[in-house]
Amino acid sequence: AENWIKIGDTPDEPDREELLFISDSNKVMRIRYLLGQMFELKSYSESYNSFPAISSHVTAYGRIYLWQLIQVAGYGNYFYCDTDSLIVNDKGLDNLYCMINDTELGMLKLEETLSHLVIWGLKDYETDKKTVIKGIRKNAVSLGNGVYQQELWPSFKGIFKTTNVNKYMVKHVTKHLTREYTKGTVDNSGRVNPFVLV
Repeated sequence: AENWIKIGDTPDEPDREELLFISDSNKVMRIRYLLGQMFELKSYSESYNSFPAISSHVTAYGRIYLWQLIQVAGYGNYFYCDTDSLIVNDKGLDNLYCMINDTELGMLKLEETLSHLVIWGLKDYETDKKTVIKGIRKNAVSLGNGVYQQELWPSFKGIFKTTNVNKYMVKHVTKHLTREYTKGTVDNSGRVNPFVLV
């Protein structure tokens, strides 16, 4: 979290954020004018009642469990995995069958059966029923091969980077997907071979 300290009152100043470069000491100050007051960013700290070690261990355990499921599915029987899901072929499904139970905590649930799957990369795939593309909204307009237009709603911080903080401006942005896979080398069959570190 950012720790802002009030350093003064500025009733006639418009809301904005500034970076001040102090030349003789090579320091940078971040100043925020907000609702007639002036604040300085003093430090960053963990939020109150936050303890990231718990979520880190839960995430690590989930990744280990997912890796164990991939091993049970068997080499060549899985196509894709995400944080909480696996896409496998019929043989992989047979191997995982004893771990499938729709209602029991910690077990797998069969979400859907696919006849069509195109995987472009991480969080970027297309099935019979849905298209998942990280960073692209569901209501985005496709303009062509890997080109999408969507609305960009600015965050609280983003508002301070505009010239007029009294107006909330929703912009339209065009995103171009390169779809270049960078987590390994893809051979002609589509199989991903991991990088070898020497």
